Amino acid sequence: MNAIDTVKADLKPRLEELLLHLNATGQIAATAFFTKIFVDLDAVEGEEQLLELFIELSTTAFLGIPFDEVALALIDDVLMNAEQVAQTFSVDDSTPQ
Repeated sequence: MNAIDTVKADLKPRLEELLLHLNATGQIAATAFFTKIFVDLDAVEGEEQLLELFIELSTTAFLGIPFDEVALALIDDVLMNAEQVAQTFSVDDSTPQ
């Protein structure tokens, strides 16, 4: 399994949990946005596509969609994971970690 597949395997269950909650609580606009993210994640084949997806994820705060507390916690988890992955991919091999 390559790095992209590993990231996808880690993020998919987090997004699924979020989508289940959003569906169950009738948060339709949020469900639509995160369904698109989920579908796009499934189609990711390379690092550039993955980073583009993370940029799209980072717009969550600017959507103007109200989220309940549970959704916010789940979104934070997804965003923190995406941020860690993005930092890992953007670190140059010559940069000490």
